[in-house]
Order: sequence, then C-alpha cells, then structure tokens
Amino acid sequence: MSRHRAIRNLNLEDEMDDDYDDDYDDYEDEENPEKQYTYDRNSLSTNYYTYLTDSGRNSPALPAPHPGIPSSSYHPPVSTPTPTAAPTTSLSSTIVRNMTAPLLHQNQKPPKNLNSRPSTPQTSSNLNTPKRTPQVKNLQAESTTPTVSRPSSEVDLTSFRRNQLQNIAKAPSVARKTPKPRVADKDLINLIVVGHVDAGKSTLMGHLLHDLEVVDSRTIDKFKHEAARNGKASFAYAWVLDETEEERERGVTMDIGRTSFETSHRRIVLLDAPGHKDFISNMITGTSQADAAILVVNATTGEFETGFENGGQTKEHALLLRSLGVTQLIVAVNKLDTVDWSQDRFDEIKNNLSVFLTRQAGFSKPKFVPVSGFTGENLIKRMELDWYDGPCLLELIDSFVAPQPPSDGPLRIGISDVLKVASNQLVVSGKIESGEVEKDDKVYIMSSVTAATVKECANNDGSRHCFAGDYILLTLQGTFEPESIQTGSVVVRAGPDTLIPSKKFEVRLVAFEIAMPIIKGAKAELYAHSLCVPCTFTNLLYTINKSNGEILKKGPRFIAKGASAVVEIETEYDIAIETFTSCRALGRVTFRAGGNTIAAGIVEKVITPQ
Repeated sequence: MSRHRAIRNLNLEDEMDDDYDDDYDDYEDEENPEKQYTYDRNSLSTNYYTYLTDSGRNSPALPAPHPGIPSSSYHPPVSTPTPTAAPTTSLSSTIVRNMTAPLLHQNQKPPKNLNSRPSTPQTSSNLNTPKRTPQVKNLQAESTTPTVSRPSSEVDLTSFRRNQLQNIAKAPSVARKTPKPRVADKDLINLIVVGHVDAGKSTLMGHLLHDLEVVDSRTIDKFKHEAARNGKASFAYAWVLDETEEERERGVTMDIGRTSFETSHRRIVLLDAPGHKDFISNMITGTSQADAAILVVNATTGEFETGFENGGQTKEHALLLRSLGVTQLIVAVNKLDTVDWSQDRFDEIKNNLSVFLTRQAGFSKPKFVPVSGFTGENLIKRMELDWYDGPCLLELIDSFVAPQPPSDGPLRIGISDVLKVASNQLVVSGKIESGEVEKDDKVYIMSSVTAATVKECANNDGSRHCFAGDYILLTLQGTFEPESIQTGSVVVRAGPDTLIPSKKFEVRLVAFEIAMPIIKGAKAELYAHSLCVPCTFTNLLYTINKSNGEILKKGPRFIAKGASAVVEIETEYDIAIETFTSCRALGRVTFRAGGNTIAAGIVEKVITPQ
C-alpha cells in the first residue's frame, strides 16, 4: 500500500479550502473595461458559419475600424450597394450556431486582473490580435453579399445563347469555292427495307447480297453452321445484316443495318429497318435518310392479315414512309413458296394493299413483285411463272429515280449516330441533307451552339469532299461538353441562312386513324429526321380542307381522325428543325402517342423567342 496515497488522516475540509473560489469571486466582480472583447452570440454565430466556408477562410483582411467607432458596431464596406444581413433563422445557421457557440465559450477566455494574474495579459493580447477581429468582421461582410442582386444562371445562359445565335446569324457568309461536280457513273439511292416483324426482311436482303457476291459463300456457310447449332437454321441469311449478338439470339432486328451494293445503273445504300413495334424509333431514323423503300409482306396464310389488320406494323410503316418524304415504293410479297406460288394469294394481297397505299398513304404507283427470300427465287433473275412475267426485284431496284438534293444550298447535316466523344474531338455519322462539306470547314452544331472544325469527312466511296445525299463519317475538333452532342443535332455554318433552334412551331398536320381526338394540351412524341423529343399541342389554330387548303373552322375544340389542321406545338427544349420550304428533310415531323402514330405533317413556321 506504500505506492498509494495515505488518505486515512486526510482532512477533506483543508483539501477543499483553496484559492480558486476567492480568485473566481474577485474575477467575477471585476468590470470589463473593454467592450470589444465581450462575446456576442448573435453576431458571431453567422460569422463562424461563414468562416467554415472556403469563401470566408480565403477572404482578404480589411482595414481596422476607425478609432472613434466601437468595434462591435463597425461593418466594413461591401461590394454590393444594398447589403442585407445574413439570415439568422435559417436551419443551417441555427445548427452551426448551436454547435459552435460552446466552443467559442470554451476557447475565448475573459480578461483577468492585471495585478493578480500576470499571465492574463498574455491571454488578452492573443484575443486582441489584429488578424482575428478584422477577419471575423470581413466574414460578416462577405456573408451579407450573396447572390441577391445577381440574375439566375438560367437567365444568364438563355441570354448568352440568344446573343450567340444572333452573332452567328449576323456573321457574313464565307465565300465557298464552286463545288466541282462529282464524276460518278451511277446515281446514289438510299434504300430502306421495312415491314411487319417476321416478314423476312433481313433474310430477303441477305440472300440478295449473297447472290450479288457482296457476301461470299464461305461466310454464308459459316452462318448456316452457327445458326443450326443455335436452333435457328433458317436465320443464316438474316445474320448478314443482323450483326449483334442480341439480334441473332432473339431473331429480331433491333437497329438499322447498313451496307451497300451496285446495280447496273445505281449505287444503293441499303438500310435494313427493324419491324418490331418496340424499335419503331430506329425505323423512323432510318426512313428519314431514305430516298426509296421496299415494303416486305408475308404471304403465308394468316400472316399477312396479322401484319396488316390486327394491329400489325404494315400500315404504320407505310404511313411513316409517306409522311417522311418517301415517294418510290416496291411491295415485295415474300414467302410465296409457302403457298405454292399461288396467284390467288398474290392478287388478294395486291388488291388489299393497293387501295390502302394509294387512297390513305398517298403513294401514286406502288410496284408489286412476288419473291422468296429463303429460296432466293425472283431476286436477281426472273422466275418463270404462268401468271407473272414482270421484272425481278433487282430490276425494280435499278429503276428507282435518284433525287437531286440541293448541294448549293445551306449546309445541313443531320447527326444520326454519335460514335466517339472526347473533350476536344467528336466522331459522328449522318446524312448531308443540303450543301457540301470538306476538311477544315468551320461549322456549328445545333441546338447546343457548339463551334467545331471539320478535321476529316468521308462518304461510302472514300471521297473527302462530300455533297448533299451522302451518308458520311465526320470527325470534328473543338471543345465538347459531355452529352451536349446527341442524336438529332444538326451541323450548320454561320451566316444569314444558319439554323436557329427553337421550341415553338406552327405545324400543318393530318391526323391518322386515332382512337382519341387530338385536343389542346395533349402530349405526344415528336419525330423529325433523327430526333425524338416530347412535345405538347399548345393551340389548335384551324382545320383546313385537304384538297384546296381552305380554312374550315378556326379554333376547333379537337382534331378528329382523318382531319387536316394547323396547330402550334411546344417541345421541352430547343431543337434543330426548320420550315419545310427551307429544308424538306428537316421540315417533316411525325407525332406518336400511346405506341401509335397519331399524325404527321410539315413545319410551316418557326416561332423564335424575342
């Protein structure tokens, strides 16, 4: 027990009798002559909260107050003309105040008597350092200069973009060299293949490519072996265009398949569109790039009726083709070998489709051809049939008339796919709807208003100078923000004929066979070239006569099926489309709602913000 303190004879009263109580009483009775050292809870809580932020810690020290002004009432000058006090009733300020006030009580020691406590002046001098007080006061000044007088960032961005667009539109047009006409023996045709799911589109075109020796027999044999091993022996030719693993596993085309071949007089860029209803947006994207189309229907008993009448995609695809500007159409009646090449079945399908395509869809002279994609009959060679002596499928494709896009017009390149995005480089693909482009051109990407320089451009033939109608691969250099360039953007040049993005448009449309009429405030999805964006019908202006355009009724309450009208629409954000008269490809729009196409039309007016 020698190691422990002996407390048996300890007097507890003597132990408790010390000098702390007397000194403390004397200290409490003293009056503090300097008021500036007094702790004020209300004034310091907000300051300490501001001190916790970076702006408060890094703020420069301000001059000391004038000798005649008390320190507690001094406030240094601030940058704003009308500073306001920091909110003391906010939740964050109250929490920080309650947490930091005990710490300030503990660290800030009150001054002691100079005669009785020699060490007290040292503590007081530490509190009176010239760095602490001006810093706290400066923090209070900075806490009272928030963003009250500043406009919001959204207003600043909108104003900045508006001024930027005005400057781009006012920029003088750069004189272009006279484009040398392309020396080409064959005209270019962008051909899309559409139809209901399981109509045999991919198999039909894959067999055609094999017969034209675009795909060699070794590759087809490989596909046949792999497809048979997976239990899909009949899908071997479809794998020529269905290249992804998911498409081959599911047996359904999901995205646009793209390849090219040549006929006797045409260069064909083939676009294989998905037929499933879930991938209709990809079909619309491909159709917006097409000049002609092949509509494939299934001649198998019951399959044609499923695709044409019972909610299938045959009707919708035909309507979308015409509304997106495709006027040349071939109807390939596929799988006739399953019905022994029956003339009655062919005539039945032809009669039903002819009435719909000419009267409702608006095609003038669709051409019908019997084929079999699986056996390859009547594809590149005429088949000997008693009841059909017309051309084969390849001969009809060769008879398409190539359009003459305006290569001397303003530059418009619709971006259909973004392949690579970096901070200073962008690789995209798309179709030149108007104008021409070459290396080192200065361009802008709408609607993000992003400046860029063309570093490389090439079409299917490898040409470095690309013209309207070409589907090109474009490498751009500039400063690009993540996700600022998306599918549906448009590449333009500066000048008076540039494209100004907007979110309000006046559209002339035709309503399709819809279950519910279109009313004011109805929501829909707007499709234009490669763009898909939600929109609202904000105003129904008037209904018109389809034949002569005469106004029938102003301010209708609704638009019924089959009616034609002029409406105002508004999208959720600015998009890059323009009037039909300025650019046909960018002026066609389609509206979908509830999984169905409800209307299609053209843009008549772009309502730009003032």
